[in-house]
Amino acid sequence: MTKRLKVGVIGLGFFGSRHARVYQDHPAVDLVGVAEPDLARLAETADATGAQGYCDYHALLARADLQAVSICLPDRLHEEAAIAAAEAGKAILLEKPLAHTAEAARRIVTAVERSGVRLMIGHILRFDTRYVQVFDAARPENLGQPIHLRAKRNGIRSVARRLGASSSILFYMGVHDVDAMQWIGRSKITRVYAQKREMLGNGNEDALYAVLNFENGAIGSLDYSWAWPDGLMNGFRSAFEIVGTRSAAALDVSDQGLSFVTDAGTTGGDTHLWPEINGRITGGLADEIGHFVTATLAGAPYRQHYREAFDAVPVLDALAESARSAQPLEVLR
Repeated sequence: MTKRLKVGVIGLGFFGSRHARVYQDHPAVDLVGVAEPDLARLAETADATGAQGYCDYHALLARADLQAVSICLPDRLHEEAAIAAAEAGKAILLEKPLAHTAEAARRIVTAVERSGVRLMIGHILRFDTRYVQVFDAARPENLGQPIHLRAKRNGIRSVARRLGASSSILFYMGVHDVDAMQWIGRSKITRVYAQKREMLGNGNEDALYAVLNFENGAIGSLDYSWAWPDGLMNGFRSAFEIVGTRSAAALDVSDQGLSFVTDAGTTGGDTHLWPEINGRITGGLADEIGHFVTATLAGAPYRQHYREAFDAVPVLDALAESARSAQPLEVLR
């Protein structure tokens, strides 16, 4: 008989509702429960998937048959939920970032290691075919010694308004690129110097730029913004490049090669992250969740160890403090 994983989802916002749909469609998963305090969201997902709905995620975690959970709450709520899941003995897929501060992330790691449960962080770029190919191209035998890296991630202001003071551009968006830079560059960021602008009154940074130093001597730059008007095609632009002594690799996601044109204007579509194709969510998110299911059932290692995922969070803390103080800072791990 094929082994099956009994899974629950905690938090049914943008990502949580998509996690639930991917699990529902996975041939080796039984989606047994979903948890969300917003009753309308809870009813919508529970009705669509047939999973049991819970207003309090502690009740979901108390189920003896539950083996694993996706935690898709805002980053400032990760600590309490992840520790509760670890103490309940459940394998955990935790949406990025690991936590909203390095101290909170350390407490999650301590709880996971004390309980002996499995933990995977949802860094979707590890499953994005474009970034994986840049990683492969940047192998030391191809790239030589890294000289410089650059990452850009720009989004629209309605996202910043929706999140308000509940998150930061660094933790909601920036963690993608900090993790990618350290992963692709094969080196940790040791020093940062950041500046920010706050003009739109959304309760968070409109833009943040930074210069970075890496352990291996490379330098880097970050370009973060969610100040773009909402008419920006696809709602985001991202780019990445790494240049070494032997070769270089770069990608540009200004659009995704797909556009729809009417008299009202031009719009785009998602072709890589979580596109819905023939009624199913595909792309990097589905691959990420599929890997979590397969590796958990097999007892195999996850593609990224959670301690490597942790390494991005002290960098985010340092970037936030550098932008506040307008001073360069060492990254404290």
